[in-house]
Amino acid sequence: MSDNIDNILDSDPVTDEKNDQNPDQNEVSTNDKANDTQVPERSVPNGASAPADDELGHVVASEEIHVSRRDYQINAFIRTAARDDIRLGDYVQIPYPDAGTELFAATDALRYEPYTDLDDKSDAHNQISAYVDLDESEYVQVAELEPLAILKNVGTDDIESGIVNRIPKPNSPARLARDEDCLRTGLNIPGDGIFAGWLSVGGEAMTVGDDDFPYYLHNPGIDPGTGEVEDGEPAVFRHALVAGSTGKGKTHFTKNVLRQFVSEKRYPIRHHDTGEEQQRRLNLVIFDPENEYWEMREDNEAVVNDEAIQRKLRKHGIKHGGVDDLEVFVPQVRGTNAPSTMESRELTIPFEVVRGRPEMLMPYKPTEVTRGAIEDCLSAYFSCFEQGGYPSRDIARPTYVDFLAFLDENDNEESRLRAENDIGGGTWSAINRRVDRDTFRAVFDQGTDFLPEISDEVFREGQVTIIPTSHLNSGKDSLTVLSLLSYIIENKIDDYQVDGAVRNTPMLVAVDEAHNYFASADSLREKYILRRARVAVKQGRKYKLGLCLITQNPDDIDDDVIKQINTNIFLGLKAEVVDDVPSIPNEFKKDLPNFGKGQAVVKAPDVEAVEVVGLPYCLTQHGN
Repeated sequence: MSDNIDNILDSDPVTDEKNDQNPDQNEVSTNDKANDTQVPERSVPNGASAPADDELGHVVASEEIHVSRRDYQINAFIRTAARDDIRLGDYVQIPYPDAGTELFAATDALRYEPYTDLDDKSDAHNQISAYVDLDESEYVQVAELEPLAILKNVGTDDIESGIVNRIPKPNSPARLARDEDCLRTGLNIPGDGIFAGWLSVGGEAMTVGDDDFPYYLHNPGIDPGTGEVEDGEPAVFRHALVAGSTGKGKTHFTKNVLRQFVSEKRYPIRHHDTGEEQQRRLNLVIFDPENEYWEMREDNEAVVNDEAIQRKLRKHGIKHGGVDDLEVFVPQVRGTNAPSTMESRELTIPFEVVRGRPEMLMPYKPTEVTRGAIEDCLSAYFSCFEQGGYPSRDIARPTYVDFLAFLDENDNEESRLRAENDIGGGTWSAINRRVDRDTFRAVFDQGTDFLPEISDEVFREGQVTIIPTSHLNSGKDSLTVLSLLSYIIENKIDDYQVDGAVRNTPMLVAVDEAHNYFASADSLREKYILRRARVAVKQGRKYKLGLCLITQNPDDIDDDVIKQINTNIFLGLKAEVVDDVPSIPNEFKKDLPNFGKGQAVVKAPDVEAVEVVGLPYCLTQHGN
C-alpha cells in the first residue's frame, strides 16, 4: 500500500506535464494574493514589518477596486494564519493613509482560489487526497467586503461616521473590527437603551475585550438627572415586530425584551383635558393567548442564584427579576374556566364598547341595508337609554341583553324605531338574526368589574397588565381581544369623550399571535380594527402608544401595519414565510430558515441590520 502511495505522490502525469511545459510556474508569485506563510519574502517586503496579530490580510489590487453610488468591489486577501478567525458577516476595518480615518465594512462573501497551478480535476488527486491532508497554503482565501461607513477620529473619544465616498488604497491592511466604539459608530448601535441580545456572527456572540457585545434599542425619555427630554425618538412608540417559527425561542426572547421596558423611566405626555405636559411611566399591556406572560411576576431562580450572571447583567444595565407591579386581569366570559395565573382579577367587557363602534357586532360582511339598519338600532338604543325613554327597566348601564329586549319591544312595523328609520319586515328579520348570538351573550356584561370603572387600575402607569385569553375559543377570543384593542386605540387617538386613564398614560401594547387580529380583513369587524390600527401606528409617537406584534406568521399581518413598524426582530422562520415578508433584510433571507433557537436579525430605525443572539436564560420565570 505504501509503495502505491509513494508512486502516486512522486508521479502525477498531469502536473509533471504542466511543469515540463511551464517551468516558471514553480517560481514565487508576484501577485498581491501571495501566501504569507509559504512566501514570507512576498508577505513582508524589505523594510516592512510583519503583519500585526489582529491583521487579517490586505486589500487586493490584482482585482478591480471601486466604490460608487450604485455598487462596489472591495476584496481582501486573508492571511493563512487568520483564515480560521473570519466568518461571513464579520465586520472589518481598513485604514486610509490619513491617520484616524478607516473604512468600516461587512464580510459579504468568502471564497477560495488556487494559489498554485493546482489541478484537482483528476483521478490522481482523488487518490492523493485519500491519504494526505490537503495543504491549505495551495489556496488563496479572499473576503468580499460590503462598505458600510467611513469612520473618522478612530482612536479618540470622538469617533464619527460618514458615508462611503473614498476608495481604500491597494494593499492596505485589513483587520477584524473588535473595538466597541468603532462597532457602535459603524453600525450606529446605541450605547444604552433596551437590551435585545448580544451582537453575533453565525449564531456566536461577538466578543470585545473578552466580553459579549450588547445590542440596545434607542429609547430616550426624561433624563432623571435634569428632568429634560432626551434627544431622539423612543423605540417604544415606533412599534416592534417579533417574528419566529414555533421552537425558535420567540416567547423567551420577547419576555426578555419586554422586561427591559419595565423601569422608572418617564416619558413626556400632554394631558388631554388641561394640555399640560406631564412626565409619566409606561403601562405595558400584554395579550397572552398561551398563559405564559403572567410568569413575569416571578424570579428565575437560576439567574437569581448565579452571581456571575448577576454581575454580567448589572454591568450591561440589563433589567432582570420578577416584576413587582404586575396585575393579571382575566376577561370574564360565560361558559369558560379562567386560566391558572396565581393571583388575578376579573375584567368585564361592557356592551358599551359597541357605542360608536357598531362594527364590533358585525363579524361578517353585511349588506349595506342591513348594516345601516343595525347602526340605526344601536344609535336609537343608546340614545333612548341616556334620555330615559326606552327601556323601561331599572338598570344602571346599557347591556347586551337589554338591547335585545329593546329590539323585542320594537318588533312591530308601526313602532317608532322602525317607522323613523324605514325598516321593513325583511330587514328587521335580518337584524335579529345577526345580532342575537351566543358569543355576544357570553362575552358582554359578564361579572361586575366593568372596564370603564376600573380602567385606571387596568391601565395604570408603571404597571405590567397581563390579559390572558387561553380560556377562550376562536369566536369569543376574537370578540374579547378586538373589543379591548378597539377600546385602547379609540381612546388614544380620538378627541371626544375619551378615557383619561388610557389617553393620559404612555402605553406599549404587546399582542401575541398578532396574525389573528391584524391580518387582511374578511369581516366588517376586522376591517374596522385594521382601519383604526393603521391610524394608531401612524400616530403612535404623538399619542404615546406603541404596538409590539408577536407572531409566527408575519406574512399574514396587514401590509399597511407592517410598513409602519420600525423595529423588526426576526428569529428563525420557514423559507416560504421569509419569501413573503419584504421587511426582512435581503442579506439575511437565505440564513433565517437555518437560525438556531434564540438567534435573530434585528433591524432598528437608523441602525444597520445585524444578527444577535438572545440570552440563553430568561430574565424572569419561564416555564416552557
